[in-house]
Amino acid sequence: MSIKIKLAEKARDVEKALHDYLIIREPKKLYEAMAHIPLAGGKRLRPVMAQLTCEMVGGDGKLSIPFAASLEVIHNFTLVHDDVMDDDDLRHGVAACHTVFGLPTAILAGDSLFAYAFEMIAESNVNDKIKSELVRHTAYTVRRIAEGQQMDINFEEEETVDPELYLEMIRLKTSILFGSAAYGGALIGGKEMEEANELRQMAIWVGLGFQIWDDYLDATASAEILGKPSGSDIRQGKRTLLVIEALNRTNNEDRKELINILDDSNNTDDDVKRAVNIMSDCGALDNCREQALGYLNGAKKTIAKYPESGARTMLEELLEYMVTRGH
Repeated sequence: MSIKIKLAEKARDVEKALHDYLIIREPKKLYEAMAHIPLAGGKRLRPVMAQLTCEMVGGDGKLSIPFAASLEVIHNFTLVHDDVMDDDDLRHGVAACHTVFGLPTAILAGDSLFAYAFEMIAESNVNDKIKSELVRHTAYTVRRIAEGQQMDINFEEEETVDPELYLEMIRLKTSILFGSAAYGGALIGGKEMEEANELRQMAIWVGLGFQIWDDYLDATASAEILGKPSGSDIRQGKRTLLVIEALNRTNNEDRKELINILDDSNNTDDDVKRAVNIMSDCGALDNCREQALGYLNGAKKTIAKYPESGARTMLEELLEYMVTRGH
């Protein structure tokens, strides 16, 4: 059975929870907007990570469902607001929330999803000590995601960015919510904070690998694998880690050519191919691939400490999928 099918089966309880919470009521336009992106699909990687971590440490995965679903709601609230900020028209293959319901309602929908996540945690069947920590940690995580988003916005004004700053940005914007999934799953599974934090770090590592691999795939995978034109980051002039490493490594002539391609809104397929060749020739492609795999290996070493079980095996498969998908 493929990992995608396993993920879909594992996420069934989360899907049900999302449908139970995101029911349409008055005012209909608001609640339809809230449900629009969360119920449009997605891999549900974060909630599945919470469930599997809970089960791997010996807990009852069913108890983690409300928290797991709340993470998916948090993730989708950030996507709704992200699409507003970037003025993107599509998300999960459907029209972005603001293009369907208008900008004011999309902002309200994002805000309401954020609030809903805390209702879900508050109504979960875990003891009050754990529940209080889940609420605190989730609020902290959302604030840190906002910091990462602001860093990303600031980077748009820069020709290049320090690689360590870029990694900090994706740690906050992308990885930290994976960390929350493992952290909360471990607490619900009965582990103390020290062990939960170790698993949180494991998930942050794999989240970093996930994003770096995404940058790598964009330049190396076919359109059939990506589900979108290859090299879309280059076409949009994004300063991904791959681009940052190339700008820092290549010679002055190639550096100028790469910047010109990135900054040209009318760049062609041949321009994209040339940019990828520059990245390959200077070693940036191989460097990013090795960084992603390094984070994956660090994460796998952490969960290897736990007894063999179905949950551990599937979590290992999940980590592998996140960082090596498409190749």
